[in-house]
Formats: sequence, C-alpha cells, structure tokens
Amino acid sequence: MSNEDGSIWITFNGEIYNFKDLRVELEQKGHRFKSQSDTEVIIHLYEEYGDGCVEHLRGMFSFAIRDEKEERLFIARDRLGIKPLFYFHKNALFVFASEIKAVLQHPEIAREICPHALDCYITFGYIPAPLTLFQDIYKLPPASVLSFKESSVLIKRYWELDYTGELYGTEEEIAGHLLNELKESVKYHRISDVPIGVFLSGGMDSSTITALVAEETGKPIETFSLGFGKDDELDYAKSVAERYRTNHREFIVTPDAAGLLPEIVWFLDEPLFDTSIIPAYLISRHTRKHVKVVLSGDGGDELLAGYQWTRRYEFYRQYKRLPSFVRKGLNRIFLEGKAGTPYGTDLLSKARRFLMDTTLSLEDGFARRTSINPSLKNELYSENLKQMLKGYNPLDREMDYFDKARVKDEREKMLFVDTMMYLPDDILFKVDRMSMAHSLEVRVPFLDHKVVELASRIPFDLKIKGFTSKYILKRAVRDMLPGKILKQRKQGFTLPFGNWLRRELKEEVSSLLLSKELEGRGLFNVNYIRHMIEDHTSGRQDLSHRIMGLLVFEIWARLFIDRRTDDIPAFTLGDMI
Repeated sequence: MSNEDGSIWITFNGEIYNFKDLRVELEQKGHRFKSQSDTEVIIHLYEEYGDGCVEHLRGMFSFAIRDEKEERLFIARDRLGIKPLFYFHKNALFVFASEIKAVLQHPEIAREICPHALDCYITFGYIPAPLTLFQDIYKLPPASVLSFKESSVLIKRYWELDYTGELYGTEEEIAGHLLNELKESVKYHRISDVPIGVFLSGGMDSSTITALVAEETGKPIETFSLGFGKDDELDYAKSVAERYRTNHREFIVTPDAAGLLPEIVWFLDEPLFDTSIIPAYLISRHTRKHVKVVLSGDGGDELLAGYQWTRRYEFYRQYKRLPSFVRKGLNRIFLEGKAGTPYGTDLLSKARRFLMDTTLSLEDGFARRTSINPSLKNELYSENLKQMLKGYNPLDREMDYFDKARVKDEREKMLFVDTMMYLPDDILFKVDRMSMAHSLEVRVPFLDHKVVELASRIPFDLKIKGFTSKYILKRAVRDMLPGKILKQRKQGFTLPFGNWLRRELKEEVSSLLLSKELEGRGLFNVNYIRHMIEDHTSGRQDLSHRIMGLLVFEIWARLFIDRRTDDIPAFTLGDMI
C-alpha cells in the first residue's frame, strides 16, 4: 500500500490494536485516508513522525517502508518480538522477509550453516537474535528499527524494558492495577472482524485470559485444549470451561504425531528443540477449523516469574540460611563424593544439581539451569566444529543481558534475560510458525507493552511470595478462577517425549542420528550420540531434550541443506530413514 502520491510504500505483517485511535489523531492533523485498514495508519504515522512512528503503535508487527524521497528502506519489529523479520545484507544487496525460506530464494544467497548459531542452538535449544542457523541471514531483534540506505545498514532500539520503576500501594491495590491493565489489553486484542477463540491449556495464564474474555463478551466463547492422555492439564482446562460455559474442544496427542516432524521443521525454517512444537502445531491445525483468531496466555511466565528456574532460586536463598556446618556436610556427601550424574533421574542426581546451584552466583546458576552442560558439548562436538568455535562462548550473550538489565532487585535480572532471549526466540518463534502454518492468528494480551511496563514495576516479592510463583496474578484473579487453578503447579505444554524415545520412536531416532549423513556433516561425534541414546533408553539418564535437539537439527539439515526442499514435505519421520 502507498500514500497519496506514491512516495511511501509499505508491506506489513501483524495487527495494530490502537489504529482507530491513531486514525482520529492523524485526521485531526490533516491526514486523509482511502481505506479502513491499520496498514494505512502506519503510512500516515510515518509521514507525521518519521522513524518515531513505532513509538505510537500498540500491537504485534513487522513492517518495511520504502521512502522514495529519502531513497531508503525503513524496517521495524514490535517491542517483544511477537512477529518475525529476517534479512540478508551484503554489499548493495538487501533481502528481507517474514520467513527464511523466502530469503533463500534469492540466487546470490548460499545455504551455509553458521557455526556460532549452531553452538547457540545446542547450548540453549533455540537461536537468539540476531543470529539464524544460516550464515549471513539475521533476525531483526525485537524493539528494533533498521534503516538501509546507500548500501549501509543502521539498527537502533526504540524501546527498553526497565524494572527500576516502583508501583506503590497495598497488595490489593497493585493486584487491581494489574487486573485493570489486563482487562484493557484483552479489550484491544478482541478487536476483530471474525470470531475469536482462546487457547485454554489449563494453566494459570491461559485460564486468566479465558476468564477475562468470557466476562467481557458475556456469552459462550470458543476454547481449545490439547492433552496427552495422562499427566496433562485437561482437567484444569475443563474446570475453567465449565465455569464460563465455553464451547470447549479437546484434542489428544498420540506418539504417531512425531511423524509430522519433517513438516513441522519445514515451517520452522530453523531448528528448535522444544517438544511443544508438536502440540502447538496440532492444536493450531484443529483450532483453525473453527476460528481464524485465538488469544493465548504466552508471556505471563516471563512477566511474573512463573518458570521453575526462577522459582528454584528462592529455594537456594532459603537453603543458604541453614547453618554452615549443615551445608558443608551436605556438600561433602553430594558434591565431593560425585554422587549422581548430570542428567540422572534419581534423587541423588537431583540433590547434586540442587547443591551445585547453591554454590553459584545468580548469573552462573541461571546459566546452568537454562543451558546445556559444557562437558556434554565437549563430548558431542567434532574436532572440526571445536576449531570453528575456538574462542566463542554463547553464554556471553546471556551474561551481556544480565549486565544490561536495569533492575531494583537482582532477581529481576532473570526475568529480563528470559524476556530478551527465551521469550522471542523460543516461545514466540514457536507460536508464530506453528499457528501461521495453518493461517491461524495468535494474539498475546500479556505482551501488550502497557501490561509489560506495568508488570516490570511490580516488586519481585509480589511475583514470587514465599514459594508461590505469580502470586500477584493469583491475587488479582482469585475470584475469577476455580481454586484448583490457583493451587496447581506449573506443568507446561510438554510432550512425554522421553518415553516415546524409549519405545515408539526408538528405531527411527537411532537410524537418523547414527546415520552416515549426520556423520558426514563433520559436526558431531556419532559414537557419543550412540552413548547418549543408550543411556536414555536404559533409563540411566534423561537425555530426551538433547536427543530431541539433535533429531530436529538432522531433519532440518536434510530438508534445507541436503534436499533444499521448497515445498511442504510429503513424507513422515519414518520416510526420512
């Protein structure tokens, strides 16, 4: 779309929730519109405010503007990284798109693996911006704008998350502020020309969104859940659905769903070893049969300290209050005695990991809980890959965010790092790719930047109180949700993949990961992978997460590097052997 004289052109992906308010303001300044779209509002905002146009937007977006008068390209991505944007830049060539596979269509762009990105992937399970697994293709980081003019690129941040502000008041008053901000966000996110549903996992965050949407709508809404037959949250989801009398639909994932991995990885464009990619893909496929837009509870854990690795730090703090002779005695037994194994499932191994974390700084302990054991990487990597990575440490990226965090409580640094890395490059990456694969639009009210800014001002002691995570949210919605929702422990949207690897998927995984193709890439030690598979299938260690990562990488390499598949793969996991 262009402006009146064709001097400004835009291509846009996303939703601007406050576009009607912005349109009124712009019309009062003399701007004239030819459509009813939010896209045109961005054009006129750019005319009025230039690069500062992004500061007025409330929504999820990535867009590119060609300014003919200035002879430049201006690209922007939303504050939290809900919508993606990739680019390639070399000399005078600049290519950008919402998907990497579109960028790869340019004949001058080679398909080469970036070793630093591969190291990040193995370390974290995802690839943090600005890297992608393709050499010379990058992600535009969240809350960033890019200007391309005269063959040069300039990137700037336009928004920063700051925890130094204080939200004053009683617990009840602060809970009220949070609830009011969430209600306003849900109101904006519900603006649509088509019916809207809600992903209802049964967890705290999705249940909150369901309750807020149902109360505002005043009539039955569409809700969608997915389970695994046991050890899931379907009963919790049912209790919320029954309370608000929603039109509720459930789907069960079975082990044969793993056969969809080639198709799923093709839509991802780059590897992600998060087992929830399979349920996310399936629930999106089922949901799209009924609605075109859904709201989800993503973002609540990063805002309000819902993750286990953050909550565990509170246990470490309490442990350190024990008499020193008690702690020294336990360390002597479990650490000096080398009891347990790094990934063991027995109590000795778990105790050892707990005690190891108590001896580490906040930063080092967080890094241990959110990344792979360096000794495993040393065994896994080939000598060739080690040489390519000489001097590179992916954890420097995480430590850099710890240094940049502006906080009033050091524990908020963990929330900041999760919001800067894990949220955009794992959670939102997964949600966007798996939903858009089915043309389903997912909106995330918790990540409205007004909600995020308010949450950053809430004292950490109200996010985790004692050992209760997301305390202030539970206080805010305690009258809106069944008691069992408020008391449950976080389970997450995770498949029983470890059990599948020991049974249904054992042969396929071994065939792919112990193959000549994988060995021929010269990146990993196949003998060590064999050792990993044997340790996992025997039950000595739980290495399902690491094996899943290698499996997804190998599928990705065969699709994007070996076969260069440009169409959705018409084969299953078993067909790849």
